[in-house]
Amino acid sequence: MTSSRKQTDVSERPVTFRAAEKLGPFELAQLWSDRVAWPVAERTAYDELAELACMSALAKWLTLWQPIAIHGAMLAGAKPEALATALGSSLRDAYTRWHEWALYLREHVTDGKLGITEEEYETVARRFAAIGCRPN
Repeated sequence: MTSSRKQTDVSERPVTFRAAEKLGPFELAQLWSDRVAWPVAERTAYDELAELACMSALAKWLTLWQPIAIHGAMLAGAKPEALATALGSSLRDAYTRWHEWALYLREHVTDGKLGITEEEYETVARRFAAIGCRPN
C-alpha cells in the first residue's frame, strides 16, 4: 500500500471505548474506513470488540460535532428543511441539539474568547424561531 496515511496493525486495534477514544476522531475515522483492518470471515471476539469500541468512540465524536455543523449550516444560510434532511432528523431535534450546545458555548470562555458570540447565537436562534423552534 502506498498511501501516506498511517496503517493500523490489525493486532493493535483498541478493544475498549476508552482506548478507542484516545485515538482521536480522525484516526478513528481512518481506522473505521480501512476495510483491511476488519476481517469479514472468521471473526474473533477480539475483532468484534475492536470494531464495537471504534464504532462507539467514533459515534460519540460525531454526535458531539453535530451541533457545530448545525450552527455552521444555519449561519451559512442553509434552508432549515435541508438541514433536517442532512441531519436525518426533525427540525425540532436539530434545534434541541444546537440550542443545548449554543447555550453552553455562549457563556464558555477559552483563551479569553467566547465559544460563540452573542451575534452568532442570536442569528441562528432567529432563524430557528422563524420556523417555530423555540426553547420549551
